[in-house]
Amino acid sequence: MIWVTREYVHVDRVACPWLIRRFVDKNAQFVFLPREEIDEFVEKTKAIAFDYGGGELDHYERDGVKYCTFDAIIEKYNLQEDKTLEKFRLIVRAADTGKMESNLLSYALEAIASGAPLLVSNDHEALELEFPFYDSIYAYLKREIILEKFEKEINELKTRGERRVFIKQKLKEI
Repeated sequence: MIWVTREYVHVDRVACPWLIRRFVDKNAQFVFLPREEIDEFVEKTKAIAFDYGGGELDHYERDGVKYCTFDAIIEKYNLQEDKTLEKFRLIVRAADTGKMESNLLSYALEAIASGAPLLVSNDHEALELEFPFYDSIYAYLKREIILEKFEKEINELKTRGERRVFIKQKLKEI
């Protein structure tokens, strides 16, 4: 499927393609356009628009809380069962809605989103550069869940290597 959003990616417009590619549409193709061209492009191509200031997959407010497009995609595609994504969405939301102090990892997303585009020529290259960081944060968050769930077993292991092998095995299982 073709997905379209505004050009000049930043936190939410990197997090959303990462989420889409990893959990919704593994073959997703992304198009980045000026905001004023998106509606016409969607009409012609039937692409799915996101994070452009209109439509179902965008920022919203509920009960006085501001949510970002990452939240909208998680809800639209029923991804709330993934406990790791639930943790990740708090980080993305904090970074994208001006609440970075509520989650320190949101500063990392802001740093990556601000620096990576300066190293590449276009939005597609920025995604390619930034996705491994998102994968790493997702693995880190999953690791936190594993450390909590298997605390006793992990504490019985003697070396960092043994603990890492154990955690990597659990990453595959969860």
